[in-house]
Order: sequence, then structure tokens, then C-alpha cells
Amino acid sequence: MSFKTTFAAGLLAAILSSGISALSQSGRGLMHGYVAFEDVSYNELSNGKLHAKVELRSSSEGFKGVYTAETNNTGSYDFPQISMGEYVLKISAQGYKTYQTELYIPSDFNCNLATMMKKTN
Repeated sequence: MSFKTTFAAGLLAAILSSGISALSQSGRGLMHGYVAFEDVSYNELSNGKLHAKVELRSSSEGFKGVYTAETNNTGSYDFPQISMGEYVLKISAQGYKTYQTELYIPSDFNCNLATMMKKTN
């Protein structure tokens, strides 16, 4: 086999494999989060008396979905199968300042976020 033939075969294989991986993208991501509370230990949190409301609201053109969740007894929450795009994340709990930030979730991305909720004065 000549160098040109080997190079052409390698180039073709690279093009085909990149096309296959592009086709396999789902257009969705997922998000896992953990919410901690100022002055509350992990053991105190596990008694189930304190939960946060989590809202992920799309700000992208064309998709205006809202995902909602509540933290569990370990302070965790999950949003599986999020459409890719721009979002505003809002976390609130009684007696704590609301946390809000903007996020971009790309296709096939696993977002992990830890947040500390601060007490209101």
C-alpha cells in the first residue's frame, strides 16, 4: 500500500467516525446538584425537616420549559434529560436567601453544582 492510499484511508475513517459521533449527540444534558445550608450539619439535614425548592427555567429561544425539584434528605436533587440551552437556576428555602444564577447546558453534558444557602438576616 502506498502512502497516499494509507493516508486517504485514514482520513476517510476519521471523517466517518466524527460524523457518527456527531449523529449520536442527544441534544440533552443532565444536572445533579447539592444544597447545603449555613449552620446546618449534614446529620441535621438528614432528619428531613429542611428542603429547598429548585427551579431551572429556560431562557433560550424556542424552548421555554421549566424543570422543578425538591432536595432530598441529603440535600441532593437531579434534573435528568434537560434540553440543551440557556437557563436561570433558582434555589429557595424558608429562612434562607434565594440563590439565583444563569447557566448554559450543552448537549450531552453532565452538570454538577454545589450551593450553600445563606440565612436571611
